[in-house]
Amino acid sequence: MAPAEGGRPVTTRAPGRTPWTTPVFLLAVVSLCYAVAQFSLVTTAFGIEWDEAVYISQFSGNGAPIAFHASRGWGTPLVVAPVVMFTDSIAVLRAYLMVLSALLLFGAFRIWLPVRPGRTVPLAAAIFAACWPAVLYGGEAMPNIFTALGAVALTGLVVRAAAPAASRGRGLLAATAGLVVLVALFRPTDTTVIVLALAAAVVLTPRAAARRDSLAVIAALGAGLAVAWGLWIVDAVRRYGGAAERMELATEYFGPYRWLAGHYLRALDGPVVCSTLDGCGPVTAGAAAWAAGFLLLAAAGSALLWRRGLRLAATASAAVAACAAGAYLYHPLLPHPRYLLPTYGLLAIAAAEGVVLLAAALRRRARAGCALAFCALLAAGHLFPQAGYLIDNVGRLAPGRARDVAVAADVKEIGYRRPCLVYGWHAPQIGHHLGCEAAGTSGGRPLPATPAHVPARAASGYSVIVVYRGDADRNAPDLASWPRHRLPSSGWYARMHDGRTGPGVPPDLARRESGLPGLPGL
Repeated sequence: MAPAEGGRPVTTRAPGRTPWTTPVFLLAVVSLCYAVAQFSLVTTAFGIEWDEAVYISQFSGNGAPIAFHASRGWGTPLVVAPVVMFTDSIAVLRAYLMVLSALLLFGAFRIWLPVRPGRTVPLAAAIFAACWPAVLYGGEAMPNIFTALGAVALTGLVVRAAAPAASRGRGLLAATAGLVVLVALFRPTDTTVIVLALAAAVVLTPRAAARRDSLAVIAALGAGLAVAWGLWIVDAVRRYGGAAERMELATEYFGPYRWLAGHYLRALDGPVVCSTLDGCGPVTAGAAAWAAGFLLLAAAGSALLWRRGLRLAATASAAVAACAAGAYLYHPLLPHPRYLLPTYGLLAIAAAEGVVLLAAALRRRARAGCALAFCALLAAGHLFPQAGYLIDNVGRLAPGRARDVAVAADVKEIGYRRPCLVYGWHAPQIGHHLGCEAAGTSGGRPLPATPAHVPARAASGYSVIVVYRGDADRNAPDLASWPRHRLPSSGWYARMHDGRTGPGVPPDLARRESGLPGLPGL
């Protein structure tokens, strides 16, 4: 049965089609392959990074929560809470998140099947799932994959909810509002951009829906966004003293806004973060060709959707992809490829249409073998570069994350007691493994003059562990009296204070300083 705008009930299984070739089954296979790729190429042994340590610690049974910066959302801590409350095993957490992301991939793209039945949706899911940031962050305790899949699902719900009331499911509007709230728990500002793009697409798309239906969809989006920001404001008042205070803290590390399109182009193959604006490396020919092909296929697919009468599907996916990307292409922070995951997810839907269009044209004008060869060439051109980028980036990150585990193991051998504070390089990661509070500094740079809260913690009875490499403590002479230990597994050093008042720990600091500073959110 041919699909109609907004997703009237359709038959997704053609007569005589075997169960293992139905779109739902193919989508399940794609989701399974996505999980397998994570388990095999990233693995559950992959250590944690700074932001993950902060998110994990909020509900961890292993120790005190690390300072939660005002820019962060509570979605990720809530997702990992069922695991980290009972175990501090990173392998168990990785396995849980890898399986969960595969299930969410299935659910997000499954929403699109009534809009576009057939094999286009499984193909779209496969295109997205093969992108190296999607595989890398599928098993990480980070908000980006949840925001991306939430954007895909929310766009599909809006397209379906904009159908005439007679063919719209009774709960679609409620599901739309609820999903807005859930996605906003991870990144409320990103969700706001997505919601505004969807509302504009509903309003501006010709004959997308009757006026009454359009107003109902926009009302559902608005209600969800109002609830989401209401929760954010309540949390702001409770934890930061007010919305204005939280917003000021959330943007304290912002620099001037600038265009970063060129930097994101250079980061298509990594690294996972450009440590400086010039640290992304050159634009590689392979990455540029991949990006150009992806965009061309998406443009062709959007045009095909429009011609077939699926105008809102074309407009909404393009609008969300463009707005989600634009929010970071002009941005005050450093480029992170993971920020573009929502754009990849929405472009994948249109790109899959482009692949089907070109393959069908080749099959009509040439032999079927030509169409198969074309599809094989496209698959190789997508899978092999993305797999290479993934392996390269995992290879760069894995030694550093394994070293954090080794540093923590060496500190355990020396001995320490709780409550405790880790200060210095990679402090949040090391602090998580030790069950300590943490205050981190930039790795690879000399430690700054010791912040007052570090000796204050020692004066108040904490064990304080300062971790670094080489002579990075040269700018902190007040730590010179603390015992210095070489950590054999990593070659790093630790200065440790057992929490008893002694040289370099003025007792009055405990009265002058309280709490740790917030950590910058990424």
